Amino acid sequence: MQFKKLALIFMTVTLLVSCVLSILSVRSENIDANRSENIANKTSPPVIPPPLKTAIEELRVIKIKIEGDIHPKEYSEDIRDLTPIVENAYGDAEILATVKSALAGHQLAVQFWECDRVSGYDELFQCRDQVLQAVFQKYPDIAAQAQAIIASENTAYISAELDENSVLEAIWQKTGTDTEMALQMSNPTSLTADSHTQN
Repeated sequence: MQFKKLALIFMTVTLLVSCVLSILSVRSENIDANRSENIANKTSPPVIPPPLKTAIEELRVIKIKIEGDIHPKEYSEDIRDLTPIVENAYGDAEILATVKSALAGHQLAVQFWECDRVSGYDELFQCRDQVLQAVFQKYPDIAAQAQAIIASENTAYISAELDENSVLEAIWQKTGTDTEMALQMSNPTSLTADSHTQN
């Protein structure tokens, strides 16, 4: 009789413990689900106001054009049209700063390219050297590359020793990086999707 009572108590305790464990397990799953949802909400794309979205899209289009073959006049007009769009853009400070950095780089590239319109040898390289000072200030690594190229040369004009296309490509590499960064920051979910696809 004692044995039956002990067995009954033991079975009851076991049953109670398994019920408590299953309740705790369900609770834990709900907490994990809530955490996952909160993490997903944190990585959702920031709200991008239309003017900023337009600026980013225009930069993306210009980047594509440059990767193809863009005419100086068309490029100059594109940057002229983009300038007020960026100036009127607002929203996430970090994205906006990246967009403005890309625009500033493009404006320097336009100025450098437009030096070709200047007549006279000295005037051409004076114009280019003046723009290069601003380029070097904005992009110190481009300055370091240029200094390495002209280190052994004794020349009145830095730009006379630099290939025009190489200078433009170096600037466009920087504007392209800024553009990609702005695109990624404005749409982080596409980054997550891309990394899942690659894995």
